[in-house]
Amino acid sequence: MESVHRINILPSFVKGAISKHYYDGVSDDLLTAGLGQDGLINLPPTAADPENPTSAEIRRATIVNQYKGLVDLRAKAGYGTLYGCAVPSRFSTPSGDGKVAGKEYIAYADDGSNCQNVTMMVQIPDTFDRENPCILVVPSSGSRGVYGGIAVGEWGLKNRCAVAYTDKGTGIGIHDLNTDTVNLIDGRRGKVAEVGAIANFIASGTAAMDLATYNTRYPYRIAYKHAHSQQNPEADWGKHVLDAIEFAYYILNLEENFGLASGSEVFRTITPENTIVIASGISNGGAASLRAAEQDSQGLINAVVVSEPNINPRKLPDTEGFSIKQGDKIFPNSVHGKTLLDYITYYNLYQPCASAGIEMAFGWNPTPLSSPLAKGGTRGVKSGGFLAGIPGRCTALRQAGLLNSDTLEEQIAESQKRLNDYGTLESTNTIAHVYNAAFVNSAIAVLYANAYGRFSVVDNLCGYSYACSIGNNSPIAKSTSDLANDFRSSNGIPPSNQTNIIDNRGNSGTGINYLYSEDSNLQGAFCLRQLATDTEMTLSDEQATNSQRVQAGIEEILATGNLQGKPTIIVHGRDDALLHVNFTSRSYYGLNQKIEGDKSQLVYIEVTNAHHLDALNQVFDIDTQIPLHYYFMQALDIMYDFLGQCYADRLKNGTSLPKSQVIPTVPLADTGGDCLTKEKNLPDINSRLARAIVFSDDVLNIPE
Repeated sequence: MESVHRINILPSFVKGAISKHYYDGVSDDLLTAGLGQDGLINLPPTAADPENPTSAEIRRATIVNQYKGLVDLRAKAGYGTLYGCAVPSRFSTPSGDGKVAGKEYIAYADDGSNCQNVTMMVQIPDTFDRENPCILVVPSSGSRGVYGGIAVGEWGLKNRCAVAYTDKGTGIGIHDLNTDTVNLIDGRRGKVAEVGAIANFIASGTAAMDLATYNTRYPYRIAYKHAHSQQNPEADWGKHVLDAIEFAYYILNLEENFGLASGSEVFRTITPENTIVIASGISNGGAASLRAAEQDSQGLINAVVVSEPNINPRKLPDTEGFSIKQGDKIFPNSVHGKTLLDYITYYNLYQPCASAGIEMAFGWNPTPLSSPLAKGGTRGVKSGGFLAGIPGRCTALRQAGLLNSDTLEEQIAESQKRLNDYGTLESTNTIAHVYNAAFVNSAIAVLYANAYGRFSVVDNLCGYSYACSIGNNSPIAKSTSDLANDFRSSNGIPPSNQTNIIDNRGNSGTGINYLYSEDSNLQGAFCLRQLATDTEMTLSDEQATNSQRVQAGIEEILATGNLQGKPTIIVHGRDDALLHVNFTSRSYYGLNQKIEGDKSQLVYIEVTNAHHLDALNQVFDIDTQIPLHYYFMQALDIMYDFLGQCYADRLKNGTSLPKSQVIPTVPLADTGGDCLTKEKNLPDINSRLARAIVFSDDVLNIPE
């Protein structure tokens, strides 16, 4: 007990002050900000002074918005009965309203450069089980801030675990160049000159152009941390997760918590030897946890459970690789496992045309879509609806020689065929229209190209920038209240909260929302495609240099597939039209089987009729898809049971992980009824209905 490594020492990467708050579980709490399970359904609470919200007001609205951005909160989808803060789980019976009392600690992690400022948070529920300690580590999804993992942290808090969060260095950090204001760690804003190194993110210019010159030439532009930090944060996602775990151990072992004081020292009682640590997360958060498990040299992580991870598996040579077979369809090694920027820029080219004949509705505000879409082609829009795609993109693709068909109907069909021939499943096609209507492909393509290449906001990569704009007008100053609202409501990826993707060439060079060009800025989309696939086309010197930067950044984020034998469950929806299964989880699972072989403890659960963004089921009132979140929570229960309280118990009880399998769900649209049920719609993992996924003879066999 007296050994040096047991002394509770502040990790060297922790920067600045550590904030601490206690929430009583009544007026405020760790999980629902005092609103309870039912309160999360309502509109986010507003600030008394919208231009100057308090930290508490920001936190409360942020938690509500993060739930709304990740979870389908409809009763008919199962919220409040199958999943939710107050819904009992296999190992927990939460309070009647789902509120959780406890302590919350927040601090920055940094590498000494004062540029990273990664936000970490540790929540310790009052119910923390010190006799059987556990930590759930949750990197945020997408480019969200540290509360972007709260819907996952729910499982840990309900199960008496501490929860360690990290924003992975991606957000929310917004530098408005017009006012020269930035976010602090708690979401409040301040002038750069006043807040300095305690800012979440401060943009930088380049040797060729400083920020002041840029702001004069391109007024009202806005820099985003994930896009413009010039850090390529994804390269360090694994490290950020491991840092969050170390920070959690430090916080748990403070004398005010569970540390043991002896003289002038405080010794650790919560240690890796007696604590279960599960790395988790959704989307980007899931990828971060997988990368952390690959990099874990200290044995900090016991297991991993992730949902729809944005994982970019290292590509094996065709002579050493494997194929994926689903039914009678074969995806060879050369087709599956493409990187995110590769397939997202391809979709960014062709999906606007593939969706050009699809009308959308269901409560989605058609403004400002109806105006730019209407002038892009001849197809009209019914009252209350709008086109999911851009007919003008089809015309432009044909004129550029990127389509061969002549009529609009033929161009739509050809675009769809090109997308599926690129390695995606036809079952994703319908949801892909929804994603296009929500600007998903363009948003991801612009942000990640900037991030991978470590570009500055002043670089205007491919002629794009971010700014507030209205309709087809030039950028304008973003209001103080909207800037104050960004941390609470943004997912860190424009377009979001009145910040749009700007085509700088529009409006005679002053800029225009890219949607308002007749072809949705095909020139910019093609430029992004060039950066992603430099081997497919001849590039200018500038584009070649930019592409090399982007390719170098992508190389930094590739996953090895070596999970070091750690028990791992990946849950992924088959219909994911953003992080397609053939490019992410299926390919990663196959790579892991090739790398680890019999030592692998990776389980892959593929869920039919499920996609990437459960929240869009609510936005568009989609009943043909089920909430993937339900199976993610079930997978966490399964892993927790597997880990047990000690290895001896597991041997005695014979508990084992499930086999890799496809879960055949039945959506509400097929069964009818008031809400989804386990009996009719959602068979359990490992039920008799599950169909085995098998890797054999270099073929990953996926049943229909």
